[in-house]
Amino acid sequence: MRPDRRVILQAFAAIMTTTCGFRSEAELTEPASSSGIPLRASATFNSLWENFKALRMTAEGRIVDDGNNGISHSEGQGYAMVFAVAAGDRDGFRRLNDWTLHNLARVDTALHSWLYDPSRPDPLADANNATDGDLLIAWALALAGRSWDVPSYVDRAVEIQQAIRDRLFVQTAGRLVLLPGLQGFQHEERTVFNPAYFIWSAFRTFAEIGDPDFWNRVTTDSEWLLDRSAFGPLQLPSDWCELTSDGLVQPAAGWPPRFGFDAIRIPIYRKLDDRAVSSRLVAYWESFLAYDRTVPAWINVMTGETPDFGLSAGGLSVVTSITGRAVSQPVGPRDYYSDVLELLVELARS
Repeated sequence: MRPDRRVILQAFAAIMTTTCGFRSEAELTEPASSSGIPLRASATFNSLWENFKALRMTAEGRIVDDGNNGISHSEGQGYAMVFAVAAGDRDGFRRLNDWTLHNLARVDTALHSWLYDPSRPDPLADANNATDGDLLIAWALALAGRSWDVPSYVDRAVEIQQAIRDRLFVQTAGRLVLLPGLQGFQHEERTVFNPAYFIWSAFRTFAEIGDPDFWNRVTTDSEWLLDRSAFGPLQLPSDWCELTSDGLVQPAAGWPPRFGFDAIRIPIYRKLDDRAVSSRLVAYWESFLAYDRTVPAWINVMTGETPDFGLSAGGLSVVTSITGRAVSQPVGPRDYYSDVLELLVELARS
């Protein structure tokens, strides 16, 4: 790994010359008038979904994360449920929902355990939730219930979004902050958040099935947090951030300050909901593409350090989607997360 100061200088120069041509996240706070996601996705999306099912989904409806030793998690179940709705795959959705309900649903709350590890005597040894998984599951249920006229799906979605509202939001420095999980993220003087958990389309759907005033405030405060999650010379968000009690947004203590594995989802969630993508992020990727250099898997936003390997195929799909440039560089083996990113890109394109 190396600190690459050329990247910092090139991207900073690009930001200074391109910012006038783009809007920041805070400049577009209202979503498009249409609700949810397109329920008839493209033929390409449907093909990707069928391939994803063949490789990653068991007959029972469990999504296998082959990049993490074959575990399953609420995130993977949630993504697959959203994709199944978009593809009009009612049988696939039913199996995914059944497995999720029977294996991950907690008895003390409408949330889900985040991790299922079949190699352990107790596959649910870590019962903490992952909020992005709960958001995705609830969003998918709401879309499925309304699309296919299944009231029980909508009822379950309402229960989950209410649990998210009641248990996963805290007020810090006058802002509503979405906790990434029930445990481990709220501290006396700071609250940790993950800007890649801001799934704008889900917030909008929850405003339609829940309390619109609350979820509209969530959207406004999350926009505020994201706009201030701009660190170092490149002014990029880090995967994990925190809001202090005196209102300062900064990279979260305890995590490397990297724009990487998590944060790469930020622009696709924004594109999926017709929201502006940061000019800073576009300029960062352009600083590699303009010189035919490998786009690294992550960058330390404070030092410019990058690894000696590039993005996955799915990560490069995100870059292509956001910049409009064809990208050709070596990629590693395909895995669950790479395929998820490709599906999200195609869904946003649809």
